[in-house]
Amino acid sequence: MRIVLHHRTQGQGVEGVHLLGMARGFAAAGADVAIVSPPGVAVDGRDARGSEPRAPWRAMAERLPEFFFELMEIAYNVPAYFRLRRALRSFRADALYERYAFFNVAGVLAARAARVPLILEVNYTATTPLYRKRSRVLLPLARAAERFVFGRATRIAAVSTVLSRHVAASGVPVERIVTLPNAADPERFRADLSGRAVRERYGLDGARVVGFSGAFFPWHGVRLLIDVLPGLLRKVPETSVLLVGDGPERRVLEEQVRRAGLSARVRFTGRVGHDELPAHVAAFDVAVMPDSNEYGSPMKIYEYMAMGKPVVGPRLGPLEDGILDGETGILFERLDASALESALATLLRDESRRRLMGRRAREHVLASHTWARNAERILALVDGGERR
Repeated sequence: MRIVLHHRTQGQGVEGVHLLGMARGFAAAGADVAIVSPPGVAVDGRDARGSEPRAPWRAMAERLPEFFFELMEIAYNVPAYFRLRRALRSFRADALYERYAFFNVAGVLAARAARVPLILEVNYTATTPLYRKRSRVLLPLARAAERFVFGRATRIAAVSTVLSRHVAASGVPVERIVTLPNAADPERFRADLSGRAVRERYGLDGARVVGFSGAFFPWHGVRLLIDVLPGLLRKVPETSVLLVGDGPERRVLEEQVRRAGLSARVRFTGRVGHDELPAHVAAFDVAVMPDSNEYGSPMKIYEYMAMGKPVVGPRLGPLEDGILDGETGILFERLDASALESALATLLRDESRRRLMGRRAREHVLASHTWARNAERILALVDGGERR
């Protein structure tokens, strides 16, 4: 089978990891893959922000008022349509797999013209509260474009049950929707990796380490984790926290740690490339997702579990999609500080339970949440879908 994968992202960070994971998953499942990206974008799965020169259009897009940025998104349909038509024809594609983007109708039009099925991956919708605020002026047009694309996609793969319900609420028949949460690469995120070097680097020898990785955005709830640390230290005095990553909230978090007198117990690594991430996660005893948004599928929980780490996270739909409460981790009531503290203390105190949960977590990922498994499910949809 031959798949064209189309996206309109910068191909970096978690977006790049997801795209590259699916491309490799298709290849592992025996399919040939061609990736169609915006001009100047290479999908490499690295978080290269700030380390390479950026294409001029990227810098311009970041500085433009939202209304004009969205006009650029709309205009992108013209070159994208012709590039996709050429790719589908020259690659002799059997299907188009596309990451949904606002105003993007090029994919559905190109797929229909080429008479191949379109499988649409949905990570958000026009009603989703995103970090980048969208223009209210063009919101009706964004919703109309979304209805057009959702209504004509052969199948829709939403990354959470919450998003599946949102797509269904827009009028798409439920039989055309599949929930396909994020995944991990179990060959890179292995349970047998040693975290000793990272522990030595950050002075964590002998500590029981609670770890978090990712960008420090408000919805990740890292402030809550720091809030519960004094109480957790009273229960488990050997506790330390390793915060892997960077983001808009880092300075706020560092100041929170300083004011609480916790500098000796909290380590900030700064930005870590995805290739270096497994060695850092290996240093965790317990992995935590203090909070999340209500729609997105956090890739980090699958990477944690692939490495045999039990995960503590809030009782939200997208986390319930991945964490088996009491088996591969512990879910707590969202924003309940005492419940978060209790869950962390329970696992930090009980090494045998941590190890058992960790084994089950990796087994769960291997069975259900690898990129290869996700790709196999998409290829099954193509096989079972009608050409449109």
